[in-house]
Amino acid sequence: MKKFTNQNVLKEIKNINKIIIIGIIILVFGIALGLWGGYEIDKTSENAKSFSELLLSDEEKENQIAKLDVTHVPYQFAVQDGNDNSYYIVMDEDYMYVAYMPTSTFNSLNREDISENPGKIEGMTKLATREIKELAVEAYNDAIEDDNYFGSVYLDASEDALLDVGSLQMTGCMICLIIGLASLLTGIIKKVHFNISVKKMDEDLIEKLDNEMNDTDAFYYEKTHLYLTKNYIINFQGRFKVIEYRDVIWMYAMNYRTNGIKTSQSINIMDVKGKVTSIATINIVTKEKKEVYDEIWNTIASKNTNILLGYTKENAETAKTMKEN
Repeated sequence: MKKFTNQNVLKEIKNINKIIIIGIIILVFGIALGLWGGYEIDKTSENAKSFSELLLSDEEKENQIAKLDVTHVPYQFAVQDGNDNSYYIVMDEDYMYVAYMPTSTFNSLNREDISENPGKIEGMTKLATREIKELAVEAYNDAIEDDNYFGSVYLDASEDALLDVGSLQMTGCMICLIIGLASLLTGIIKKVHFNISVKKMDEDLIEKLDNEMNDTDAFYYEKTHLYLTKNYIINFQGRFKVIEYRDVIWMYAMNYRTNGIKTSQSINIMDVKGKVTSIATINIVTKEKKEVYDEIWNTIASKNTNILLGYTKENAETAKTMKEN
């Protein structure tokens, strides 16, 4: 089977392959981030410090991952309106502490055999407010004389307490997976469509296109992935498409706006079969790019004087009639 020899076409094929490779690389990186985030989440329990030992140590006590073996049924002393989490006084074998946890966690600790079979809670240490310490002391004012007994921090064992652990990696993972998958699919679709389109062409047409693209009079617009030859519009942007100038019946501009401001334009071309192809999407903010857009427009218009130019109601109706006939 005859293939294209034109260097710019080979460059376009190479760019499609690059998109696929980049997509695969981003996907692999995303999977790696996901595994890293999962590892960070899994090792949370392994790295969690004993809450009692942490309070007795000289280490930084706030924002530390900690765990506690609870040997008595927790005592609820403060409730937040509209929130399933409450403040409890919890105990291990030696001391009492303040913990913030959901009802489901309390229910798992509210059992008769907890002394023989201690329950485990895990969370993040948070700085206790004066109000929380006073409420805890008030709840046990008969047994506690020093309102600093509960220390300066409490254990936040709510469901959101460890939400940040591995979250950055998992967020990065999702972003990479979306971008990588989009790039991979885009590249595969472009490659498959290009190969199918070329396979449908006979060798004489491929040779003719190749010769016209290699001709010194042909124009190649790299940034818009477009070739304008003596007889053909050869579009690599989006899906590969070859259109003869004589088959174009209507050409009009398609504007794209951001916040109401026109930022880019493309050229829509309708052929005799009624198919519309979008080519030459260009950011026309700069004068140089606007000149490239105008050059493409004027070159196509000059190749077929019968082309309807511009989007008007009259042109739309005429194009419809021409297509039907």
